[in-house]
Amino acid sequence: MNKFYPAIFYPPLILKFLAKNPAPSLSAYHLLSTRKPEQLLKHQGSYTSILPKVSLLHVSIYVLFISISFLITLSFILLSPLWLVAVTWVSVGLGIFCAMFPVSLKTSTNKNISKYRQSPTEVKNETVLRLQKHEAKLRQWIADKVLQPIGRSDAPAGVSEKAFYQVLRHVFPNAVQGVAFQNPQFSYPYSADFVFVHTSSLSIDIEIDEPYVGNTKAPHHCIDQGKDEIRNKFFTNGNWVVIRFSEKQVVKYPRSCCKVIASVVARVAGDRTYLFQLQSVPDLPHEPMWTIKQAKKWANVDYRKTYLPVFYG
Repeated sequence: MNKFYPAIFYPPLILKFLAKNPAPSLSAYHLLSTRKPEQLLKHQGSYTSILPKVSLLHVSIYVLFISISFLITLSFILLSPLWLVAVTWVSVGLGIFCAMFPVSLKTSTNKNISKYRQSPTEVKNETVLRLQKHEAKLRQWIADKVLQPIGRSDAPAGVSEKAFYQVLRHVFPNAVQGVAFQNPQFSYPYSADFVFVHTSSLSIDIEIDEPYVGNTKAPHHCIDQGKDEIRNKFFTNGNWVVIRFSEKQVVKYPRSCCKVIASVVARVAGDRTYLFQLQSVPDLPHEPMWTIKQAKKWANVDYRKTYLPVFYG
């Protein structure tokens, strides 16, 4: 069993699927580009092709026009009135301008920009955060093999669950709190803190572990108790992925906990939609699991009060 939170347990069926269908790499996804068409043009070097290049030919023409204009102007100064001299200079200037800057400049610029405006997919690239074929393979792989719940659970929710559920639902709208599963080995059902079922049929059991019971101070979720290990096997045998967080993690870093869940969805189902939403969220800090001895020490000093926003009863 893992010694740190978060702890993730995959069913053998899911691990076999991943072995046959490796998780797609980041290069398989085309993320949305937010650059404007003009920025894309500059990035791709189009601006350099839009502006005219000053070649040796242009320089030669320029020198030729200057020389001719000087001679013509000199002759007109000697033989003609001043207004004719002015007209001559204007004509020479227009000739030089036309030779150096072709009329196609504006047309070329508009043509390049309009090309991107007419093709939105070239401006933004295609946004692909889900691989439908991969999801379809997973759906077929685990079809009718996932243990189904029997309804909502009557077990009381932990003091940190309500606040975390609000954050969880914001990222995963289909997440459900308090779901019961029939266990033939016990007279009472197992209660999942939260469950999330992806459209690919990937099913995730999300648990919050506190070190001791609030009112009795009894050690809880200890690695040397063995209860959680039995429970994990029950769910993984039913083809549920189990993700366990410490209570402190969901209280202090709820969105980072959601990022862990999103990473599992991306790895197994190939759906990076949720992970893309949480890309700016820091990774979840790991926290060591505890023993019965440690849980008793924490209970004696009311350790949970150091991170819970409201004292529990």
